[in-house]
Amino acid sequence: MDLKSFSARVTFIPCFASCILLYAFLISIACPSLSASGGWAATYGGADADWASSIQQTTDGGYIMAGVTRSFGAGENDVWVLKLRPDGAVEWEKTYGGVDQDEAHSVQETSDGGYIVAGWTQFGVGWQVFRVLKLRANGAVEWQKTYGGGEASSIQETRDGGYVVAGWTALFPLWYEVDIWVLKLRADGAVEWQKTYGGGGVDWANSIQQTSDGGYIVAGWTQPSDARSQDFCILKLKPYGTVEWQKTYGGDSSDWANSIQQTSDGGYIVAGRTWSFGVGEEDVWVLKLWPDGTVEWQKTYGGGGSDEANSIRQTSEGGYIVAGETRSFGAGEKDIWVLKLGPDGTVEWQKTYGGGGSDEANSIRQTREGGYIVAGSTSYFGTGKGNADIWALKLGVDGSIDPSCNFIRDTSLSGKDSSATVKAPSIHSINSDAYPRDSEATVLDTNASVKILCP
Repeated sequence: MDLKSFSARVTFIPCFASCILLYAFLISIACPSLSASGGWAATYGGADADWASSIQQTTDGGYIMAGVTRSFGAGENDVWVLKLRPDGAVEWEKTYGGVDQDEAHSVQETSDGGYIVAGWTQFGVGWQVFRVLKLRANGAVEWQKTYGGGEASSIQETRDGGYVVAGWTALFPLWYEVDIWVLKLRADGAVEWQKTYGGGGVDWANSIQQTSDGGYIVAGWTQPSDARSQDFCILKLKPYGTVEWQKTYGGDSSDWANSIQQTSDGGYIVAGRTWSFGVGEEDVWVLKLWPDGTVEWQKTYGGGGSDEANSIRQTSEGGYIVAGETRSFGAGEKDIWVLKLGPDGTVEWQKTYGGGGSDEANSIRQTREGGYIVAGSTSYFGTGKGNADIWALKLGVDGSIDPSCNFIRDTSLSGKDSSATVKAPSIHSINSDAYPRDSEATVLDTNASVKILCP
């Protein structure tokens, strides 16, 4: 080989490689969602109404989702749990219930690879009672128990391998009062301790989380017996349920807290809805609290209609992701609304997801690759039976899914500062004496109609 030919070939190799890199770059610009998002949107349902209350990414990269079905199962409403693969395909799906009503409000993967589910049942008692289901990795029941009366709204595995569950009860201490109820369970479902928290009116818990000090943070709402409206109610509990501090946040009208999480700085982020502040009938309301419950910042987000936040989580870079529903924006009667907030509550991006009917999000989590998984319901997409189906959406880091998804719309608003009145109410903590009972939910495999909307 002569020197001229060798030189030409050497020159050709980096030139060819550069062309390949340029081509790949141009393709990535033309099709960003295919490489950056990996998103999808799918519905799951049957002939009647079905909806999801809670979703979480699992250690295998898939998702565990729980909610309620009227399409399948043994009774009027049954708990419905679906294990999804990373692409949204169903790995397994089962109902748990009896001849009456059963609902799931919260699900979490457990450290042993199984799942813990909390909600309520009427089976065998005629009124609502807490139900907790411990499932194996394949959905088989490891144990199932009921406790007292009321509804369980939120459950979490604790660092000792047990569980903490919160909701409301009307049985302790007085049957005509509604109190926040928190139970600390051992790994087998036995009660370690249980307490009610109330002030003589109506007190309701929607969210609980174990905190870094081994205690717990609880969020919900309270309505004193002499009041006509509700306020956010936040309780900070010590490891054995005694109250460390308690505060209410509100205005002249009603305000409900739906979701809370401890933040990386030791404070808390809480979200719900407000009728007291904002520009519409009701607005999304987000409060960032210091570790002692004082307000760091507070903002409303909304339009002229009704808007609500059902789920909030801190994101890996220190901001927040919020999911709920809006009647102010979007394509239909009610659309899913997702807002990405910066650390100070400023809006980084905001989008609606929906069609011509009613769509809502009840749960959102950041996924390990930086995107988000959302679950709720849709009456517009799905089986076409005229009832709601579960709707799950895997979003990219910017809320996108794929260019073929024609149900996503940008919204444009800024958060508005609010001025909540903060009080330290007189909420009393009382030991309760509910006895755990083994329940006998019928477990049935289901065969949901799955519709991949995009990509």
